[in-house]
Amino acid sequence: MGDPTVPAERRRYDAVKRSLDVLAAGTGLVLASPVMAATAVVVAATLGRPVLFRQQRPGRGGRPFEIVKFRTMREPDATVGDDNSEARMTRAGSRIRSLSVDELPNLWNVLKGDMSIVGPRPLKTAYLTRYSPRQLRRHEVRPGLTGLAQVSGRNALSWDDRLELDVWYVEHRSLRLDLTVLVRTIGKVLRREGVAEEGHATVREFFGPTPTDLRLIELAAVGLPARPDGSAAPPGGAPGASWALADAATLEVVAGSRQGDPGRMDWVAVDRSGRPMTWCGFTELTPTTARIYIVACAEPADRGLIRPTLQLLIARAHDLGLKQLRLEVDAQDAESRRTFADLSFRETGARDSTTIPMALTLV
Repeated sequence: MGDPTVPAERRRYDAVKRSLDVLAAGTGLVLASPVMAATAVVVAATLGRPVLFRQQRPGRGGRPFEIVKFRTMREPDATVGDDNSEARMTRAGSRIRSLSVDELPNLWNVLKGDMSIVGPRPLKTAYLTRYSPRQLRRHEVRPGLTGLAQVSGRNALSWDDRLELDVWYVEHRSLRLDLTVLVRTIGKVLRREGVAEEGHATVREFFGPTPTDLRLIELAAVGLPARPDGSAAPPGGAPGASWALADAATLEVVAGSRQGDPGRMDWVAVDRSGRPMTWCGFTELTPTTARIYIVACAEPADRGLIRPTLQLLIARAHDLGLKQLRLEVDAQDAESRRTFADLSFRETGARDSTTIPMALTLV
C-alpha cells in the first residue's frame, strides 16, 4: 500500500525508481570496473591496504548502513593532528576525489538497496539529533550518489540551504527531476566544479539549524542597559547556571566590576524581544584557539539555551578562523556534558573530581 501521506504519483515513481536504480547500478559497476580496478591499484600503492573506506551512515528512515568509498587520505597521525585533512590528503587521493572516482563503490550500496542514484547525500549519523523536524524529512527517501543540493552549489551553500534543497527534492521527486540532476551532475564532474562533499576538508560540520530566536550582542555594545560605572551590560542580576564553566575573571566582567582585555571577547545572547538570555564568549583567545564560557543570565536557567548559544559561538569561531574551542564542564552536570558531546566536543586530558575538559576541532 505504501505511505498514504505520500501522493500516489510519487509512490508509483518510488516503485519504478528502485528498478531503475538496480539497472543503472548494475550497468555502472560493469562499465566502471576497469576504472575501479585501476583506482584500487593506485590506492594500494599510495596508501596501502585497505583500499576502501567504510563508515556507518543513516539511510532511509534513519536506519544505518555501511557506505563504501575508495580511500583518499592517510590514516590520522597524532603528530599531524586528526583535523589536518589537507596534510593527510595524497596527491593521488586529491586527483581521485576531483574526478569523483572515490564515489564509484557507492554503486554497490545502490545495488544492495541502501542508496539510490539520486537523492539527498548520506551525512553523518551524529547529525540525526541536530536536524529540525523539517530537515529530518530528507530521510524519507534513500540517500543518493548525487542530489539536488550537490548540483546547486554543494559546499558553497549554507547548511540550511542545502538541507532545504534536500527536503524540496523529497517533496517533488520525479523522473524528470532525477534526469535533470543527473545531467547537471555529469556537467559538474566534467568541469570539476564544487567537487568537495560532506566529510571533506572544505566542508564545515553541521551543528544544527541556524538559531533564529537568539542573536549575539557585544557586551560593551551601545544600546544595552548601563552598569553603574556607565559601561553597557545586560540586566538580570547575578549570573545563573554556568554550563561551560566561567573563570573568576569572566564572572567579574559579566557582573560589571571588571573590563574585558585583548585576550577575550564577550557577548550577551538576547531573544527576539531583546531580553538577555545568556552571557557567553571566548577567553584565553589566540589566533587559532579559545576557551568558551556560557552562563545563564538568571535562574531558573533554561537548558534549551545551551545549544543555540553554542552554535552562535561556533559560527563566530569560524569567522575568526579558529581551529579549536575548549571548555570545562562541571563533572556533576551530565546533561550539559551530553549536549556538548552531541555537538562533537570530546573529553581531553585528565578529568578531576570537579571539572571535565572538552574540546571541539573546527574544520
